[in-house]
Amino acid sequence: MSIVMNRTLGWQQVLVFETDGDAAETVDAFVAGFQSEHPHGALRIARSSRSPDGHQWYGACIDFGIGERRAIHLASDLVDALERAELPCYRRAAGREWLDLAASQGLLDA
Repeated sequence: MSIVMNRTLGWQQVLVFETDGDAAETVDAFVAGFQSEHPHGALRIARSSRSPDGHQWYGACIDFGIGERRAIHLASDLVDALERAELPCYRRAAGREWLDLAASQGLLDA
């Protein structure tokens, strides 16, 4: 399995998730911790302006300018870290494919 990235796009959304609407501080702490472990500045996580009542949606974008393999690995790391983080009412709406793609390209063993 391979994915072809359009290098002119740079930043690409790789994940959408939701949490409890009152979990902003917890999500901010998670993001700060994750970014400190991955300090190359290629990740942005932003709150959506539209979310269902009682929940908050977030979109995660990665700059594929760091290289396709590194970007895929970063996306995979993010999905995995979010699954372990136990954020209040966490639910991933999109993004699982990055774990599968990284595994298929042997990036998870690196």
